[in-house]
Amino acid sequence: MLQHFRITGSARYLPGHKIESEELDARLGFPRGTTFARTGVQTRHQALAPENAATMAKRVIEDALASARTDLSGIDLLIDASLCLQQPIPCNAALIQEALGPAAAGIPCMDTHASCLGFFAALRTVNGLFASESLRRIVVVCSETSLLGVNWSEPESACLMGDGAAALVFERNPSPTPCALAMETFAEGAHLCEVAGGGHRLPSYAFNKAIESRYRFRMDGKALHKLASRHLPALVQRVLRDANCSPTELDVVPHQASGPAIELIARRLDIPRERFHVSISEHGNLVSASIPFVLHKVRQEKPAGSRILLLGTAAGYTQAAGVITL
Repeated sequence: MLQHFRITGSARYLPGHKIESEELDARLGFPRGTTFARTGVQTRHQALAPENAATMAKRVIEDALASARTDLSGIDLLIDASLCLQQPIPCNAALIQEALGPAAAGIPCMDTHASCLGFFAALRTVNGLFASESLRRIVVVCSETSLLGVNWSEPESACLMGDGAAALVFERNPSPTPCALAMETFAEGAHLCEVAGGGHRLPSYAFNKAIESRYRFRMDGKALHKLASRHLPALVQRVLRDANCSPTELDVVPHQASGPAIELIARRLDIPRERFHVSISEHGNLVSASIPFVLHKVRQEKPAGSRILLLGTAAGYTQAAGVITL
């Protein structure tokens, strides 16, 4: 596989309102230190009105364009890869275009939805579009407000989540370089991580207080870890083989799912810790924004030409791994 893109700009953002793990311990009646011990998250941020997904997206897109030394007039496509939908229709990207104002008018908009791996799905889409040589420059944004949908009666998952956003500017590379991108779904885990209500199967107008939990996020973390342990190592080994490299040669950007999940992946894949980029303690699980949020920091620290292993799992059960060049 060839990498037909290069990253020319990136940005990330966390809302100003912070929630510390000790606050959640007190709220949930836990002994002090319990939330951090279970999740590995010390601080998570929440978007409070008037801040929302669109305003965060606007901010990171404008910052990413500035870092790429371009503006909206040079963008051929806007892709939103968020998990959190602002409303059923139109697509998030159209609502983000509205927030960006008249300068964004006319830019085609679309969403890629793959739960926590939305950014990875967008990356594969970008690569394919550039391979056709039909587009020159694409913006991908992930803006997440997941704390609005958590179920505090299920603290195992609720205490993991945080709000935040990240955006990257991609440009077609006329001299493609080798890469490897792979994604798999095993629907045996389709209902281990879900929000059942809100779609046409259980529509919003059928809501009542007795079934409120079905409209909020639910996750069976132990079962998901078991699935990941069974399926993910083989995928990573295949991607490394296709990319003709070993983990010791790469910097690794994993989806920041949970502290215990990241530790499990690091142990199972024998990845050197100094190359394993983890910051979940500072912001929590940012859902689809997780990988691009950390990738932005890695871009600032590593020279152009560095090879990066992107890695993650998502609802579905879906897993992905890819080796790209900065």
